[in-house]
Amino acid sequence: MSEKKEYLKYFRMTMSYSNSKIWYLMLLALVPSVLIAFIFSPYGSIRYLCHFGNFYNATFGEMYLVVSGINPRLYWLGLIGIVLVPIFFSVLFGAVERHMRVGEFNLGFDRVRQRLNYNIVTALKFSMILLFVYQINKFLQVVMFFLFCRTMVISWAIALSIIWYIIMFAATMFVFSAIILWVPTMLQTGLNSFTALGLSLRQGVRYSLGTMGILLIPTIPMAAFMVANSVLNLRVDIVLDAILLMITSVYYVVLMYTMFFDINGVEREDLKKVDIWKKSAKGNRRRNK
Repeated sequence: MSEKKEYLKYFRMTMSYSNSKIWYLMLLALVPSVLIAFIFSPYGSIRYLCHFGNFYNATFGEMYLVVSGINPRLYWLGLIGIVLVPIFFSVLFGAVERHMRVGEFNLGFDRVRQRLNYNIVTALKFSMILLFVYQINKFLQVVMFFLFCRTMVISWAIALSIIWYIIMFAATMFVFSAIILWVPTMLQTGLNSFTALGLSLRQGVRYSLGTMGILLIPTIPMAAFMVANSVLNLRVDIVLDAILLMITSVYYVVLMYTMFFDINGVEREDLKKVDIWKKSAKGNRRRNK
């Protein structure tokens, strides 16, 4: 199979994940996505570029607030979101992994405690990586935006700012594509962070560029909506941020487990028509008759 077809296979498998189970996961992601959007805004950079003239003479701090998306009044909601994100990822990791491994999909409260026990440390590490990459990305964006505005006329400043934004966005996508097997490698093998990272990089390095393309797919339409929101001044910034965060977080986790199971040759029970748990329960009832 060609690499192009392989990437398309992973995309199709992610989008058709087990008869729309992905929508239950979206619902799980709703609250943390809404809260985190008050302090982390994918939309912030687009808003800055669409209204570049208003920020051409702004201070570094003013630029950073806009680009990073920090809400000066409601930032405390974002702090609550930061606390909830590792909990959300713990449950999400456990739900997707168990569904693919044994065919049972369960988001019940009876499973939450167990998933927190097994996954919370890994989820916390992953959340810290997300925070670190996000903050470095936004900081480097603002540094160059500020430099362009202070040293160039507005036409050159905005042109180079757009180019720099694209470069930073691509770099971020590459980082996340490179480490996409890291979390499942840690959870499935029990290796420490650095050893698991090395193994996951060796396994996934040849997929990095293709994975970047797959990760870009859900962000492109949302970017178009964000530009339209700025141009038309629709004032639905927080809604678009929350939707994008919700979609991309679930999409990324389902994709990473889809790739991990396929690359390591692990058979997925969720793709089978027969639920082994229901089948086992029926067998027990027959024996007890």
